[in-house]
Amino acid sequence: MRRWDLLLRPEGRAVTKQRGLTMIEMLIALTLSSLLILGVSQLYINNKRHYLYQQGQVETGDNGRLALLLLDQQLAKAGFRANPVAQKSLTVAFPALDATNGCPAFSAGQTIKLTTDTNLTGICFRYQGAVKGTDVDCLGNKIAAASNGTEVLTRISYVPDGSGTGNLTCSAQGQIAQSLVSGLTGFVWFAVPASTDSTQAIRYAALFSTTKTLTDGISSTVIDNWNTLSGQSLKDTTHVLQIVQGSVTLRNLMQ
Repeated sequence: MRRWDLLLRPEGRAVTKQRGLTMIEMLIALTLSSLLILGVSQLYINNKRHYLYQQGQVETGDNGRLALLLLDQQLAKAGFRANPVAQKSLTVAFPALDATNGCPAFSAGQTIKLTTDTNLTGICFRYQGAVKGTDVDCLGNKIAAASNGTEVLTRISYVPDGSGTGNLTCSAQGQIAQSLVSGLTGFVWFAVPASTDSTQAIRYAALFSTTKTLTDGISSTVIDNWNTLSGQSLKDTTHVLQIVQGSVTLRNLMQ
């Protein structure tokens, strides 16, 4: 009897000879595993990229809504007369005013004008605070009480920095300007209506941007649409952008 015949299992069957993986089978398994890992990794990266892009849209959307709210609240005050019974016209309520606080000179009755800087990035307007002194300006400072209301000169300006973190700033009653809204990469005011126009309204448009590069290959036509709207020539294909437009009816000027 041969020796290997003695290598029997208790039940009397011979041990089956084991056979390992061949090199080719191992390479195929490694290749399939690598492809699976790459696919899962790419899916994760794509999901993360789209998530960050959507978060960027939420961020710019929030900034845009805040800008609309603040600008509407402030611009609607232009030409407000605290005591229209005693001050029967804008000319009486708002006498001529020399250039001051970064604003151009106003003739009698004028209450809103664009600033005279090169890019017309600011707007100045006048109004009167409440007779009882219950109003505050855009900086939160109290407006003094007066029988005919205290005149307030306000300037709202776009201060660019070229990196998507430009600001809308506000200055009132001669105080230092402070930021109202950040995250802008572009802003334009459209023409201020003449006093003889039947419709008294001011239009504006803002381009909001994320501070971080989040597009990562996601194409967008926002910058082209902005250049068409504003007449500017901005170039930005790496940030999440959003255009916000607003129009404020100047009811106090409609006499």
